[in-house]
Amino acid sequence: MVNTCASVQKYGTTNPRDCNNVEDWLTTARGLVSYTIPKVDVLVSATVRSTPPLQQTVTWQVNTAQVITPILGHAPFGSTATTNITVTDSDHKLYMGGRRNTVDMRFAKVIRFSSRRADIGVDLNNAFNTNYPTAYNGTIINGTDLANTPRVNGFLAPTAIYNPRFVRFNFTLNF
Repeated sequence: MVNTCASVQKYGTTNPRDCNNVEDWLTTARGLVSYTIPKVDVLVSATVRSTPPLQQTVTWQVNTAQVITPILGHAPFGSTATTNITVTDSDHKLYMGGRRNTVDMRFAKVIRFSSRRADIGVDLNNAFNTNYPTAYNGTIINGTDLANTPRVNGFLAPTAIYNPRFVRFNFTLNF
């Protein structure tokens, strides 16, 4: 926890928001298991990752002439057609989705000859084909995105998803 509220007011900053910074404890778990099945010399391995939900920054984009000018009675100094207002701060965080879990697998046949070894295998990345979003649209435009009608690219719509499952064949020669 970092509290700089007194120094923000002391040095005359006009924006005392976000002076009390509280970092949440978010855990990430990763594991790797590898086993060679004896007698058949088959290597089986798996990597498991579990990461916390994404922290989303929310920005409200308002039309300066329609929203801010009527409140102030004039346009703000140096204003443009739209003004971006950050809604989230360290005290009001927004986390999207749940934990994100992925499993990667590898199967390889071990071939031994004299003092050398070769692995012929297949890697299966994202084995369970998880498709959680990795990025969201965090911009509210003039409050129109808060209606109950879904929008393809509106507020909190996913803008990117985790890579789909894919297979890679490989050959490794150790000498």
